[in-house]
Amino acid sequence: MRRHTLRLMVLTLAAIAAVTLSSAPASAVPDGDGRVQVLAAAGSDTTQDVVGAVLDAYRTNPAANPDGDVSVNIPVRPANSLTVPADGTCEQRDYVPAGQENPPASYPAPASSGAGKNALKDPANLATACIDIARSSAGRAASDPAEFEYYGYAKDAVSFARFDGAAPVDLTLAQLRAVYACTVTNWNQVGGADAPIVRYLPPAGSGTRSFFVGTVLGAEPDTSCGEVKIAAENDGTAVAASDRATAVLPYSVAQWVAQANGASGDVRGGAQVGAIGGENPVSGPDADGRYEPNAAVINGSTFPGVRTVYNVLDTRLPSYGQSLRVVGFDATGPGFLCAGSADVTSLLKKYGFTPLPADGAGNTCTKS
Repeated sequence: MRRHTLRLMVLTLAAIAAVTLSSAPASAVPDGDGRVQVLAAAGSDTTQDVVGAVLDAYRTNPAANPDGDVSVNIPVRPANSLTVPADGTCEQRDYVPAGQENPPASYPAPASSGAGKNALKDPANLATACIDIARSSAGRAASDPAEFEYYGYAKDAVSFARFDGAAPVDLTLAQLRAVYACTVTNWNQVGGADAPIVRYLPPAGSGTRSFFVGTVLGAEPDTSCGEVKIAAENDGTAVAASDRATAVLPYSVAQWVAQANGASGDVRGGAQVGAIGGENPVSGPDADGRYEPNAAVINGSTFPGVRTVYNVLDTRLPSYGQSLRVVGFDATGPGFLCAGSADVTSLLKKYGFTPLPADGAGNTCTKS
């Protein structure tokens, strides 16, 4: 996007009635305090687009956002400079593509779940609240401070992805683990063509990497049979063209579905989600060529790659109460994302996520 000030964007959006979600109820969490705050979210690539859509909907809904708070979603890879306006605690900040940053004139965008959480808990951020919400596609880590609150709001699944070529469309969990453990090194050992396997993972700090390695694989990959190459999370185009016919990499089902349906930028590059143990977490295409998450698989009990995605808050931040209005809940009731409105549910589904059911208090989020 071109360099811009988001306050001007906000005023423009607020004037367009067509984009206002009128059906969402007012939040029951802390009341407005009469101050306009800038609430900035950063972190996970997997949830970047859906959180951005939720923040846009909140920003333009006066019932949910009585103070007119400015909600900003910082992308993992800004195309150009993105200006986040100042508020009462944080100065104006420019976020730029990696390698172009020059603090304090400009900053790199937190480019993963881990980076988003690190920015949230940074001692300097505790006073300034320049980052208010961390997007995370992985759950609580042992290194997280006790003041972190995780608000889970939807289910996703992670499977392996393959390209047309040597890899089979279905692997058992034991076979997939063997691929990354170096006991299977050629696709012909698991029903594919005779071709050496090229293994990929997202970079360190990625929530998808953390979940895939820790939960799906159950262990760090072995490198005795060769390196594990690194490619950007949920980006088939980041896999070298010469590797694609024999490559394997993890992929978020929500991201794959959103990209396939045009809700998010399509960077699949031909990558296809594979089945594990005969269960494919993607359904489709339908008669209109559209895909969706396979609800039976994702809501079942046997697929190893099902996960919850989260927004993370820090109770020490001066913006905590207002952030809670957007993505959390408390004893008085749910905030905007957690109230289960038809409009928000539609947004979650549009971006390939499976909404969570409401609990007895009407919250469609979990807290951990």
